[in-house]
Amino acid sequence: MRFLSYAFVFLVINMFAEPLVARDVSRNGDPIIASVNGKSIYRSDLDIVRTRLPEQYRNLPMKELFQPLLNRLIRSTLLASAAKAQKLDKTPQYERGLAFAKVRILEQALLEREIAKNVTKEAVRARYKNTIGKFSAKEEIRARHILVKTRQEALKIVKELIAGANFAQLAKERSTGPSKNRGGDLNYFGRGQMVPQFELAAFGLEIGKFTKKPVQTQFGWHIIKLEDKRISKPPRFEEIRAKIQRDMAGEVVSKFVTGIIKKANIQRFEMDGSKPRLRRIQNAPTR
Repeated sequence: MRFLSYAFVFLVINMFAEPLVARDVSRNGDPIIASVNGKSIYRSDLDIVRTRLPEQYRNLPMKELFQPLLNRLIRSTLLASAAKAQKLDKTPQYERGLAFAKVRILEQALLEREIAKNVTKEAVRARYKNTIGKFSAKEEIRARHILVKTRQEALKIVKELIAGANFAQLAKERSTGPSKNRGGDLNYFGRGQMVPQFELAAFGLEIGKFTKKPVQTQFGWHIIKLEDKRISKPPRFEEIRAKIQRDMAGEVVSKFVTGIIKKANIQRFEMDGSKPRLRRIQNAPTR
């Protein structure tokens, strides 16, 4: 299981500052869940790490996450203590890394606060209602087709189908359309997604039947077979809530960062520190 690193960096920063030693072991509501060479790891440390997990892990029950997270915390505690014993916390590399880690943690905290303010339960439900939720159920069909260049060739294929030939196999062998490798399968589609002549013929078929008269479009001549019909409904709110949240969070971050960048005085230089040469410079990323 791969975890995001911010919380572990945060934990290491705290360990070098020795808060794990200074904490009150008797504080209420925050039990000690491990002790590593006399240093306490608290339940709150576990909660911090959990918030930094990818969403698919973060939503797992704590009983499933407890041991993997605790093992990772113990490992981080031991390695940080070993690093401190070797005075690695006094090196320039550590100071630079620490400064960078603090910047990243502050960045993450700021963006998470901005997301929390804007991506509320009410806002997510409103987005669903105003977009996906407003669409009504619609009729969809699933069809196959065989596309050829001439009417004569299409009529020949119709005769073979009437004689009992397999539609999907003929599509693989004779169709010139991009769906030929799928046996001509076009999957489900609704009205307005195909050219008018094709749509009219396809929606007029009964399931299992094919067009005895080839259908001409700007792409050539089609023989169409109807595989299935269904009434398609928009996904329920619970089914798509997580995606809406992700989309909205991305929009919030992009807008927020863009606003900060516009107000900033940003100067760029070459890799050697010299003045930038004449060329198009990309804007700072917003996500």
